[in-house]
Amino acid sequence: MFYKMLVVACCTLLLYGCGASSPAPEETAELTTGVQAPPAAVRTAPARQGVFALRIFSSGVLRAGQKAPVSVRTGGILQSLPIQPGQYVRKGALLAQLDDEAQQLRLNQSKIALAEAEIEKQDLLILQRGQPDNDQSVSPDKLATILTRSGYNRALLSVQQADQELAYCRVYAPFDGIIADVKVKAWQQVSAGQEICTLINPATFEASFNLLEREALQIKTGQAVQIRPIASPEVMLRGEVSAINPMVSEQGLVSVQARVRGSSGSRLFEGMNVQVVIEQGIPNQVIIPKSAVVLRSGRPVVFTYAAQEQLAKWNYVVIAYENDQEVAISEGIKAGDIVIAEGNLNLDHDAVVRPETQE
Repeated sequence: MFYKMLVVACCTLLLYGCGASSPAPEETAELTTGVQAPPAAVRTAPARQGVFALRIFSSGVLRAGQKAPVSVRTGGILQSLPIQPGQYVRKGALLAQLDDEAQQLRLNQSKIALAEAEIEKQDLLILQRGQPDNDQSVSPDKLATILTRSGYNRALLSVQQADQELAYCRVYAPFDGIIADVKVKAWQQVSAGQEICTLINPATFEASFNLLEREALQIKTGQAVQIRPIASPEVMLRGEVSAINPMVSEQGLVSVQARVRGSSGSRLFEGMNVQVVIEQGIPNQVIIPKSAVVLRSGRPVVFTYAAQEQLAKWNYVVIAYENDQEVAISEGIKAGDIVIAEGNLNLDHDAVVRPETQE
């Protein structure tokens, strides 16, 4: 019995000693308090008032404004073809020469017939009491009869026709340009109207492209554009909008053309794919970096930096215009506000931040 009482007393003392070693509530709370997170590092930029560069991007192709197929006017053997694709020629340069032996023969025959008719005309003038080599020595009615009876009018017309047929044996460049798409070879038989090549004036290249109707309403003829060939992005050409087709396609697109300036020295091809950038200045806009805009629940948000509190402030904004680098804000931000342009993806309202650099 005494032994059992001793065991119970020892257990009680042991439990009391263990309870005395537990910390107080204040001590427990002090041990479980978390360490405050460090401020988030961000980069800031001031919202500025100024002219916003509205840029509209589109893809298109180059088309020559002056481009024409060159054809022969008469049939025959192509005796000479002194051209090749890519060759630059001046207006009036010889492009093709047909065998003109038959045409030359007809011209000579016509000239002989005209000379015979001239002799007959002189004889008739004398018979009508006129003077040789003086058509004005008889009345106009008598002269008309003499020219017809002598065959002079018919012979003169034959000479003109033969001379024209001889001229058709030579094909000349109608304007300055580059030879393209040669379709025939020397000594080939060609028929009247057959195309021999295409002539392209490189100084008249235009970029043809499409814009959404909303974008088309923001541009006008004469507006400056930048044109870059897709195959040669290092080449930058300048131009201006030359035509806007006032029709919207079923796809909601408007056809636009831009004339390329100073393209003669550049290596451009008909049908070349290009990128077109149209830039327009919109005055009196609040402008911030595009990276400052983040989406929250599908709405654009910009965080501003409160310097005294060192906190990030959440602001819903309305975007008026945007390009590849900046946006123009119509509501939510004013000029002079310091916006957070980097490190803003995971921020919350009133988050503690630390600007690394401030521009």
